[in-house]
Amino acid sequence: MNGRGRMSIRRPVSIAGVGLHTGADATLTFRPAEAGQGVAFRRVDLADTLPIPALAAAVKTADRRTVLGNGDVSVDTVEHVLAAVAAHEIDDLWIDVDGAEVPILDGSAAPFFDLLEGAAIVCVGGEVRTFSISTTLSVRCGEAEYRVTPGSNTVTVTVDWDHPCIGKMTGSFQRAPGVFAESLAAARTFGFLHELDELRARGLIKGAHPACAVVLSRTEVVTGALRWPDEFVRHKVVDLIGDLALLGGRFDGTIEAVKPSHLGNVALVRAILDHNSTGA
Repeated sequence: MNGRGRMSIRRPVSIAGVGLHTGADATLTFRPAEAGQGVAFRRVDLADTLPIPALAAAVKTADRRTVLGNGDVSVDTVEHVLAAVAAHEIDDLWIDVDGAEVPILDGSAAPFFDLLEGAAIVCVGGEVRTFSISTTLSVRCGEAEYRVTPGSNTVTVTVDWDHPCIGKMTGSFQRAPGVFAESLAAARTFGFLHELDELRARGLIKGAHPACAVVLSRTEVVTGALRWPDEFVRHKVVDLIGDLALLGGRFDGTIEAVKPSHLGNVALVRAILDHNSTGA
């Protein structure tokens, strides 16, 4: 953690693409915010709508992706954007979107991370809000299991899929901008061909295309070379970092996660919030 005070950006920057689930074109713009504002989304395609705070209380669903909302207005698939914001330790930021879903781009957090870097990250003053853990905290949500302890801001994730290209993998990474840039940002989301019909029947992945994800058949990767042999576990670390941003502040502690999911990540965030509110 940097200790320089709250961080924002100096100038607006934009990026455009297609939403993974809606299939609709959208432009996302990061804009500077004043100290204490926090991170919040705005649906600029709609009139007279309230901002959507990037907080656990605003989660509408965490089924396969994280969706935030305020009243009847929502923004879909925010996790990669928030991972980039959190990795840069940005505390105050407007995120304007002219559609219902942020662009998926290449399926990683790298385009958002690089865009923010080009926006000139600056200190805007004010006190950083930090959440910590004073004892071991265990959380379970379905198959997802988490163990949080005081420590060195390391995230360790284990995935376990019955697939010849994945199997059981574990990756451990420090939560720091340099580590994120070099080892995590470019790790892409992934999916399986045999799930396509079921997901489309649920109204999802309307914007899926070969360049936005790692796609696997039952035996192999069908979308070209992986960026790392363990790209799958790296992307799950990215998702966890993005969902952890829903604390509304920075987190000081060590996380170990086994088979994490967006539902599990949000449950973890809520458990950390409860731990801090009760002074446990």
